[in-house]
Amino acid sequence: MANNDWDLDDLLDFQFDREVPEKSKTPDIDNDRKLYEELRRKSKSSNAPAFDVPEPRGNHKWIDEDSDIFAQYDREHAFSRVPDNAPVEEIDEHPHHNIKEIEAIKQASQEAYDRYRSNYTKNKKKRTGRRRVTGFQKVLTMIYVITFGIFAGSMLFMNVLPIGMSAALLGVLLLISLVILIQTRSRKSKNWGKLLATFAAMLLIVFYGVGTAYALGTLSFLSGSSVRNASAVSDVTKRPFNFMITGIDVDGTIDAEGRSDVNMVVSVNPKTHQILMTSIPRDYEIYMPDFDNALDKLTHTGFYGVQTTIGAEEQLLDMDINYYVKVNFTTVERFIDAIGGIDVVSEYEFTPVKLKSWTVQEGLNHMNGKQALAFARERKAFPSGDRQRIKNQQLVFEALIKKATSSRTMILSYNKVLSSLRNYFEMSFSSREIRKLVKFQLAKDPDWKIFKNTIVGGDGSLPTYSTGGEYAYVMTQDAESIENAKTLINAVLEGKGLQADEDGVATVVPGE
Repeated sequence: MANNDWDLDDLLDFQFDREVPEKSKTPDIDNDRKLYEELRRKSKSSNAPAFDVPEPRGNHKWIDEDSDIFAQYDREHAFSRVPDNAPVEEIDEHPHHNIKEIEAIKQASQEAYDRYRSNYTKNKKKRTGRRRVTGFQKVLTMIYVITFGIFAGSMLFMNVLPIGMSAALLGVLLLISLVILIQTRSRKSKNWGKLLATFAAMLLIVFYGVGTAYALGTLSFLSGSSVRNASAVSDVTKRPFNFMITGIDVDGTIDAEGRSDVNMVVSVNPKTHQILMTSIPRDYEIYMPDFDNALDKLTHTGFYGVQTTIGAEEQLLDMDINYYVKVNFTTVERFIDAIGGIDVVSEYEFTPVKLKSWTVQEGLNHMNGKQALAFARERKAFPSGDRQRIKNQQLVFEALIKKATSSRTMILSYNKVLSSLRNYFEMSFSSREIRKLVKFQLAKDPDWKIFKNTIVGGDGSLPTYSTGGEYAYVMTQDAESIENAKTLINAVLEGKGLQADEDGVATVVPGE
């Protein structure tokens, strides 16, 4: 049989960037002839048997006189294209026509065509740079959708981010999710697109997992740190309120009782963005409603619980305290370290008794938790003793508020702060109220004006309840100082403006 090892791509005019057409039932004789003419030029080395080719009749001419298998095929074509009106007797039957050889050529062509079509179908995706959707990608996209749904639900339920920020975040994540799903699940996606989408999906799954844990951890912390409170205001972001900070002089978890060495009433007006810190000396003369108005000094109320302290301060200032925050030495250290330290301006240079390896510089000092606590507890290094200690406590608290309420700190250190304070912090703010305050701070980013005031008194020795009636040092009440404190607190709650002089003494703005 003749050598049929020609280039079948040319024969079939085959291109891999389009579908292979089905073989037409109606032969295109002109196209076949053009293809064979090209093949003839490539088959000079063919060893096909020679045939005596006669001159065709009519208007048809042979392509050439080569006596090979193509000439034989040409004779077939030539006879098949004799005009319809030509007399039958003019067509000579040539004895050398090898019909079996021609049929063999046709069969070989058909087989080659079938092989090419089969290979094209099997390798189509590989040739076009496409790949099928793998089982791994199907499972990955399913996990992605589930984790995204849980993350979105937890963030909406926690409701900490402002509406605009939440909408922008979810909108961007939805758009990214749509692209990931299209790239990973579509058969028309390119290899690089599938790989990039797969990598992005894996990263976002980790992000969604961390974000969900962050949200659930926040809710768990706030719920575990909050206690029931019948004195809460209706909306902490719209109505003014008072809360008390009580600092117990012990280390360890918050359930340990001790003396209340830090006593501060904080008045907040979210509309005027004013905060007033009213400090009460630890040894101040108070009366405890829970014990038939027994006389004692304020620090000893810590032995009887936070509600006893609240009752004594409410009676002293003739006001309602809506919330409280209870901390101890460990709380202060952990909180300040969690937010990256604070910057405090000291009036004096001194070495704290509780941290002799460190010296406070006059002016600006960056303090970690241990240093800030030693600074706030020091009193022996100052001529005014406890009065200067109260000022230093106010400086620490003011620096802490400024650092904690900055948007950057709240976003980057929020979860770290909560984790560090677990079991070392107690408050009567509800989880919902804290989340509303955080959302308010992120949305409005108000410029809080912070004012400070300290109640003063005289030196005395009085019989106290906690000592069983024995005399102890007590800072006696100063009626004028107490009245001034009441005036400033009421001014903040009523929305009146405050001002401070060069010494930091707060007064009501005239005309308010």
